[in-house]
Amino acid sequence: MIDLSIANNKYSQTNNNNDVIKLRPLLARYSNYWPLFAFSFAIALVCALIYHKYVQPTYEIMATLEIQDVSDNPPAEKTSLVDFQQLDQVNAPKVVENEMEILKSNQVIKQVVDHFQLWADYKIKNGIMKDRELYDMSPIKINLLNYTAPIIPQKLKFKIIDADTYIVTSAKNNSGKHHFGEVVTDKTGSWSITANNNINRYVDSVVEVGINDPEATILNYQNSLKIEAQQKPATVINISVNDNNVKRGEDFINYLVYFYRQAEVSEKNRAAKNTLQFIDNRLDSLSGQLNNAESKIEGYRSQNELTDVNAQSQIYLQQMQLNGEKLNDINIQLNIINKIEDYLNQPGNNGSVPSTLGITDQHLVDLVQKLSDAQLERGKLLATLPEKNPAFEPLNNEIAGLKVAIKENIKNIKASMLTTRQSLQGFKSSVQSSIKNVPVQEHQLAGMGRQQSNKSALYNYLLQQREQIALTYASSASNVRLVDAAHILPLKASKKYIPFGIAFLFGLLFPAGFIYGKDLVKNAVHSRKEIEQNTGVPVLSEFSFLELASPIIFNNKNNKDNFILIEQFRHLRSRLTLLNPSDPKYAVTLITSSAANEGKSFISSNLAVALANTSKKTVLIEMDIYKPNISKIFGLSGTPGLTDYLKGKADIKNIVQNCEKYPNLSIIASGEFIDDFSELLDQELFRNLVEKLKADYDQVLFDTPPVHSINDAITLAKYCDITLYLVRYNHTSKTLFPFIQKLHEEELLPKMNIIFNGLTGGRDSEGYRYENYYRN
Repeated sequence: MIDLSIANNKYSQTNNNNDVIKLRPLLARYSNYWPLFAFSFAIALVCALIYHKYVQPTYEIMATLEIQDVSDNPPAEKTSLVDFQQLDQVNAPKVVENEMEILKSNQVIKQVVDHFQLWADYKIKNGIMKDRELYDMSPIKINLLNYTAPIIPQKLKFKIIDADTYIVTSAKNNSGKHHFGEVVTDKTGSWSITANNNINRYVDSVVEVGINDPEATILNYQNSLKIEAQQKPATVINISVNDNNVKRGEDFINYLVYFYRQAEVSEKNRAAKNTLQFIDNRLDSLSGQLNNAESKIEGYRSQNELTDVNAQSQIYLQQMQLNGEKLNDINIQLNIINKIEDYLNQPGNNGSVPSTLGITDQHLVDLVQKLSDAQLERGKLLATLPEKNPAFEPLNNEIAGLKVAIKENIKNIKASMLTTRQSLQGFKSSVQSSIKNVPVQEHQLAGMGRQQSNKSALYNYLLQQREQIALTYASSASNVRLVDAAHILPLKASKKYIPFGIAFLFGLLFPAGFIYGKDLVKNAVHSRKEIEQNTGVPVLSEFSFLELASPIIFNNKNNKDNFILIEQFRHLRSRLTLLNPSDPKYAVTLITSSAANEGKSFISSNLAVALANTSKKTVLIEMDIYKPNISKIFGLSGTPGLTDYLKGKADIKNIVQNCEKYPNLSIIASGEFIDDFSELLDQELFRNLVEKLKADYDQVLFDTPPVHSINDAITLAKYCDITLYLVRYNHTSKTLFPFIQKLHEEELLPKMNIIFNGLTGGRDSEGYRYENYYRN
């Protein structure tokens, strides 16, 4: 025979490893509350219909802008000296992200809010549950003249008496009549009401004005305003806002763009004005600096007698070369003259006369030539005549005269040439000094010229920029182009059904939350999985909860409602048989629970009947002397009973009562209450009773009191083979799981198996509905 307890333990361990939440038991649990869900859905649906009928839908209003970049100056316009592009802040390139932040700035939105007084809401009664908004159609206008921020949101009601007077009404007071335009002071501050052109149409009407804090209104619009770029590299942006009043949303976006463009033009003009002022101041300063630089150049040229430094350098070089040539020629002539003079100064030198080639003085050349001719003539005479011959005397006199004349001539020429050479050498020194000064002068003149050139270039550029910026300042055109004005976007179909979706979620979550909270507070058991995972004890069988005419379900087998329970007890009977030891002569079963009202007596009595119906002799012993119920279920007398036997007042035959309807079933009542009942269970007399019953009956059942309160079940455990431990659905507290687990782990009760009792809705603990499989 299969040991089913081992199999169930393995099954339990397998389930312990399965952490998947099963929806079927959960749905089965919540389906029992279907009236609550239906009521909740009905209330939520009614609220959704009311909301859909009376609440104005919220629309999305959008506009599209193009941020134009006017920084078109090409790179070629940048000079080599300085990047003047930084000066042009008027036409500076625009960063789209920066412009998006400016559009959402407090300053721009404040202008729109103040312009339309968006901090004030005007309404008039239009039916019981709905007010009609009077945006741009209000007959009156409230003006806040002086107030202390922040303003506490409040609502004021104004009854229009006629075109000149009105009354302020509220739930607390009536301030009397006021004239339009009259200044009124209250806790909010000073304010006045002015009448619009359509005031006569609203005479005797009450207009409700909701006043909100202007700063809070600005902040709300900042948070609700969405500004997005269509594409990152692009300069086109979308501006959108959600509003249940289409006209108000369109006005807000259109005037937001208007004030933004005005601010952009104003900022551009301010920058242009400041830039022009800076350029004018700079031009005045540069004009003086440029004049000073030009004067310095002019004075330097005059002082140093400079016209063109390069041309004058060439002249100096040419003069130096010419002077060198002349000096060289003088030196050559002086050299020749010195040789002639040396020749003349040598006495008796009648040799050939030095050459006069290079001598420019023709008179000297002629004298030398005559001397040379006389010397030649004398030489010829010497060839024929002796030197002392009188014929030589005239010739010698001529030669001597020529030499004296030549010497005199040489003396004059040499003096003249030495003077000329000294003059040439002085000129040479002057020219060399002038050439040495040329680089210094050129460097100084170049530095002054560079300063003059830079200031002139900057002056010319500033003049050009001034004209360009002046033209921009004069144009006053915005660089923002309105691509699409504010327009309403089609209302998405999904938004129409959002209230119904919320109503559905509320109708679902409210009762589910209520049930979950109720279960959380009660902390009761609801599933077989909870029991097996938290106690480690297998669930042997499950029983449904039914309203019964008789506690013994077998008394009315023809009732189709009892069919499920009858089959469940038959199932328990089969499982109990498999739990008995192999080749059993008897089986003693202990039936207990943790607390009262968990169905021990119901399970014990019907299980006894189910066992007796199989022709097994069965005895059911009522061990709960504190709340005896078995004898009442079977309609038997409570005395004599077990306590009478244990006190020696009755024997076994007297306490065993037979059931007429079930011949194989016997009942032993509890008897009268005694104080020492637990002690008597350890006596030999009780042990003999158990042995006797084992011998006479096939099945012995003990219906014991709750083990968490009374110890009797643990005392009886040593006499029993099997324990059926009752856990009731939605009744047994989960806090008892550790206690049950301890009983099982310490083996205080033999072969513990749990009976899961009281399942509702005609389903098992896994959420499956029992099939009505029976014969009509």
